[in-house]
Amino acid sequence: MRVSLTTLLIAIAAGCDLVQPLPESESGVRTVEVSVFEGGYGIEWHLRMAESFNVIHADEEMRVELWGDPRNADILKPRLLRGDPPDLILNERLPIWQLVQADKLVSFNDALAQPSVGDSTAATWGEAFAPGMLDMYASDGEVWAIPAAYGAWLCWYNAALFRKHEWEVPDTWDALTALSEKMKAAGVAPWTLQGKYANFYAWNTYVSLVHRVGGLSAINRINALERNAFSHPDAVEAARQFQVFAADFLQSGALSMTHTESQLQFVNDQAAIIFCGTWLENEMKESFPPGFELRAFPIPRVVGGTGNPRLLHGQGMEFLFVPKDARHPDVAFEFARYLVSPENAPDMARSIGVISPLAGATPRDAVSPALASVLDVLEQSESIYNVRVRLLFPEWTSQVLTGAITDLLRGDLSPEEFGRALDDGIAASVAREDRPIPPFMPYDPAQFGEGS
Repeated sequence: MRVSLTTLLIAIAAGCDLVQPLPESESGVRTVEVSVFEGGYGIEWHLRMAESFNVIHADEEMRVELWGDPRNADILKPRLLRGDPPDLILNERLPIWQLVQADKLVSFNDALAQPSVGDSTAATWGEAFAPGMLDMYASDGEVWAIPAAYGAWLCWYNAALFRKHEWEVPDTWDALTALSEKMKAAGVAPWTLQGKYANFYAWNTYVSLVHRVGGLSAINRINALERNAFSHPDAVEAARQFQVFAADFLQSGALSMTHTESQLQFVNDQAAIIFCGTWLENEMKESFPPGFELRAFPIPRVVGGTGNPRLLHGQGMEFLFVPKDARHPDVAFEFARYLVSPENAPDMARSIGVISPLAGATPRDAVSPALASVLDVLEQSESIYNVRVRLLFPEWTSQVLTGAITDLLRGDLSPEEFGRALDDGIAASVAREDRPIPPFMPYDPAQFGEGS
């Protein structure tokens, strides 16, 4: 189903037209415009990659002009609607699924079939990606956006604090609960949460528990938009365990904290653990006190659950996509293949502290001890899985999920009521006449040793 222009306008409401497209060079050189979200990683490394690419291709009458801005999404919205976007965009804050269904993007499939730059072991660029990295924006056999970084949802802790109290990293949810009792007894809040943004931070931990309880079958039910996916006993049990954990161990006041406020509580040892993505170290790099040893471990398995503990909830990060109205999509894909390559992965890791989405492309000596602990987790994992509904239905996320998951953690909703609220909201979204619903790609539980 093709999305109407009206729906797209609602999905990516027009912003101020602050940047005009770059003009073509009068000398015949193709000017390829690349726009990057300028967040915690900055754009210095990306600018260096653009210059390096330009040197390599100096005789081919093409040149990449790269710019970035923290307001990148607002700047690009009117240009996407008007049909004069940059050739390549790095910004996952734009509604990529809605752009796919509006026929506004070009598939990466042909580019992924090309050789991987600097990798003699992979036959193609696509084969060089770690398992699961291309899943988030894959539908109906096409890959519409590719990640520039690896992302996984993990539990973070201070190894020095654990040694001081002789605490051991738990491998089951029951063991985490028992450990949390010891933390309380030691006068340390076991867990803090970026509660002001619960529809992201609490949601990702809840999804991890859904998998640990019900395996990939539970994830498939959600991704397939089954009518009672969140009211299924597996999802309800995950909600129950999450609610109990919050009631017993969540730091007082955490539900009203921003991500930086709660993460500061963590880095100052006011809370012993925090659930977060692989970007945590970079985001808090100016705040760690001397002697803090940031380390990560995977979300523990649930005793009696069917989820394979060697699977990680995660996805790529820093997604790249090529608009259908790009003037030079061929060069855009070529630059993306250069940017996300084994050849440049070590420099990316050393420069901005990012793990490559390409399998084995990030050398251990290029990352900090904190990210080395993430590499340990990745090396022991079999693949990743993800849930798409949060990005597929932005209104559901803001209008239903935000309140429901906060109320669950407060104890104002029972796990059953929470599941019904999510299910009813999804059903309302699905019922909308022009709502984009890309076909989903199911995971195979048997492939990873999970029972039905």
